Amino acid sequence: MAKILLVDDDQDFVTINRIVLEKHGYDIEEANDPDTAWEKIKSWKPDLICLDVMMPTGTEGFHFAYKVRKEESSKNIPILMITSIHDKSDFRFSPEEDGEFLPVQEFVEKPIQPKELLQKVNDLLKKSISPGKKPDNDKKIGMK
Repeated sequence: MAKILLVDDDQDFVTINRIVLEKHGYDIEEANDPDTAWEKIKSWKPDLICLDVMMPTGTEGFHFAYKVRKEESSKNIPILMITSIHDKSDFRFSPEEDGEFLPVQEFVEKPIQPKELLQKVNDLLKKSISPGKKPDNDKKIGMK
């Protein structure tokens, strides 16, 4: 059973997606902030992280994703970024134009339908990076 860490400060969003993913056999842990998420990554070692961008400081999810990529123990964990940043701010980016700067494997807008969430999760877990292998899209931007 794959382990998925949901990181989002919107408890309703976490609860809904937890139910969807658990119903399909995934083992779920949740964190409402990056500090809690980091502790769970170290102790629980998830197979996939679903991460929000906009948490208490606005773009905290991006900073957290870079931290995950920088650390040897977590750099190969796939990240699915799920956000409503385009609806709540003037900040604009897209994976097509800015993908080399985004330290995530997939990016989707909220709200995400259960079917799309399951498809993205399944695809990322199938493509999961084996230990020691660098992701194909790793440009080493902002990392050692």
